[in-house]
Amino acid sequence: MDPNAAIPLILITLGAIIVPGVARQVAIPVAVMEIAFGLLIGNTGLGIVPDVNDPFIHFLSVVGFAFFLFLAGLEIDFRGVEGRGAKDALIPIAVSTLAFVMSIGVSVHQGWGMWVGLATGATSVPLLLAVVRELRLSSTSLGATMITFAAVGEALTIIFLSLVEIQQHAHDFGEAAVGVARLLGLVVMMVVVVQLLRTLLWWYPHLFARLVAHDDPSEVGVRVGFGLMFSFVGLSMLAHVEPFLGAFIAGAILSFVIREKGALEHKLSSMGYGFFIPVFFINVGIQLTLTADLITNNIVWIVSLIALMLLAKLIPGTLLLLRGLRIKEVAATAGLLAAPLTLVIAIMDIGHRLGAVDDTTRAVVITAGIVASLLFPSFARKLLKDATPDDTAEHAHV
Repeated sequence: MDPNAAIPLILITLGAIIVPGVARQVAIPVAVMEIAFGLLIGNTGLGIVPDVNDPFIHFLSVVGFAFFLFLAGLEIDFRGVEGRGAKDALIPIAVSTLAFVMSIGVSVHQGWGMWVGLATGATSVPLLLAVVRELRLSSTSLGATMITFAAVGEALTIIFLSLVEIQQHAHDFGEAAVGVARLLGLVVMMVVVVQLLRTLLWWYPHLFARLVAHDDPSEVGVRVGFGLMFSFVGLSMLAHVEPFLGAFIAGAILSFVIREKGALEHKLSSMGYGFFIPVFFINVGIQLTLTADLITNNIVWIVSLIALMLLAKLIPGTLLLLRGLRIKEVAATAGLLAAPLTLVIAIMDIGHRLGAVDDTTRAVVITAGIVASLLFPSFARKLLKDATPDDTAEHAHV
């Protein structure tokens, strides 16, 4: 290993340990503080990282990125989605689709490009889930509605991201058709694996019980999780589909097959959020170049993106009024869905790597995402501060 990698490795490791405590003290998302730490040690700040493109750090960052999307798939609560029925899933699908139509339409019209529209229309689970749990709304109808919307929106984000990535590579209709066919092939493979695993679960339940055991010395569940993730990353590469999709599919498969994930989810989340995912976010900060001039020259663009992130969720979200939600509940849900910092970073990272997003656009969109992740959750908490299990259970939600 290159000795030059030692300094950033030590700094990133220290950052992964120290940053969460600091983030809690100042009450901001951990991912934001990790990016800030990367900015501090990178060229934007002190410049104490000798090589911001070090291959070893890049490898750890890629693993962290894959792990993040794997856990995003694993966090989908299929029991909640299925329990509400296919009919009740139509409104979340409609709202999420309309959000993308609005954000992509505005972005393309403004000349920002499709990737910016994809980032501003994205939806992710972690931040919303954290707020729902913090306010003890998980067992309420309102909380279940919010989690369902986030899960459906996150899945659609991954699907739209895959289609945009295929369109980016294709030079004509034929190449695009081949790309879609490969994507469908990966989906078929997912269905086959799901059916196989569910059959094995039926016939050999004791083997699957070991996967979620707390005290398995061999940690078979963790091995299966890693094996599934890297296998589908490999299948994605063979199908010439962006590897991130394979990681997300692997997590979704594990979540769909093993509904009572128990200790397995905790172990995998501990490994991911304990080190690999922080490396990814800190490396994003190291790679970013933020200057006062860049922010000043693009302040109107940044504010416009923040507004679009909120309006793209709030306007379609008014459909929820037809299902009995109050205006402040709709606004709070839109606020939490409008702050998907982790996926904003992921989308910009992929677009930048493919050459579809330049350095300035990447920095501006991530800056907008950081500000949104600081403002909107606080806004949502204030709107939901009076929501209790007693006064939310009486509402009939989607």
